[in-house]
Amino acid sequence: MKILVIANMFPSKAYPSYGIFVKKHVDILEKAASSLDTITMQKEVSKGKKLWRYIQFYFQIFFTLLFKKYDLVYLHYASHSALPVLGSKYLKRRINLTVNLHGSDVFPETPIQERLQKWVVRLLKQANHVVVPSQYFKEVVIDRYNIHSENILISPSGGVNRTLFAPQETDKNSDVFQVGYVGRIDVDKGWDDAIRGFNEFKLQSSRPAQLIMVGNGKENKQKEALIQELGLEEDVRCYDLLPQEALVALYNEMDVFVFPSRREGESLGLVGIEALACGIPVIGSQIAGIKGYLVEGENGYFTEAGNPYSIAEKLLEFHANSEEEKQTLKKNAFHSASPYDQVQVEEDMLGILATLIK
Repeated sequence: MKILVIANMFPSKAYPSYGIFVKKHVDILEKAASSLDTITMQKEVSKGKKLWRYIQFYFQIFFTLLFKKYDLVYLHYASHSALPVLGSKYLKRRINLTVNLHGSDVFPETPIQERLQKWVVRLLKQANHVVVPSQYFKEVVIDRYNIHSENILISPSGGVNRTLFAPQETDKNSDVFQVGYVGRIDVDKGWDDAIRGFNEFKLQSSRPAQLIMVGNGKENKQKEALIQELGLEEDVRCYDLLPQEALVALYNEMDVFVFPSRREGESLGLVGIEALACGIPVIGSQIAGIKGYLVEGENGYFTEAGNPYSIAEKLLEFHANSEEEKQTLKKNAFHSASPYDQVQVEEDMLGILATLIK
């Protein structure tokens, strides 16, 4: 079985977490393929270099599809690769194409992504199958693009390595209440709601508390400004993107994880599942893919998206629990991540491949 994977996101030494879910998928597909090729892009900060890389990326896609034969072409991120794939499909109609849709494919976040929507629609009409990360996203795709349910398969973004993302012993100070946030510092990711909610919690609670923030993005300067505005410089620990081993250690320092996304395109929310796998209860927005694994009062709490006071209220509620109640939440959190275990996801994906190759 010869497979080609195309993705405009892939990890590098400089950015090890960038497109890590694509890398996980490639690792799974390699186990089933006799031969697997990849056409990928890594993160590029310079606009000029990024444009040149995209030109090279597009030409490589077009000529590879035109002159090489594969049993399966597996495409991540439809919006950014639609043009060269459609061009190849026009000239070589027998390409067996599977498109793995992600959040911004369906819910555009920039004017460019909005303009690319017409190509996404055309690409999905040409695809043999569509793969999505969650039941929520499957329902959205059926409604928005009028695709038959049987042509849409669910695979949760490579799952979580629960051998790595697991509870660990730490030497953290138990007197300090540790709240965590992991994610891009970007529009509608809710990083600002996390900071404001944490600040409101501190104003209403007498216990020492700290906010651990992991991630970077376009709104880094706004984040630093908000921390200073609220006088939280001594109470917020900020980290850039980290290797997964270091990230696991930080998850295990947390008492509770805050997932305050405001994005309808939060197709799964893998960071929330990573926290659960480490036995960390999640306080998350009651929207999108988060609703697929968060259960109120069992492994965490729901908050109103975009409302930092709702986050503060749930932090206070969690904090007020007895130690026994907190331990129950932690145990439930750990067990609720099991359906997303990387091993199970891999087995399911290998089963899905049989459908894709037909």
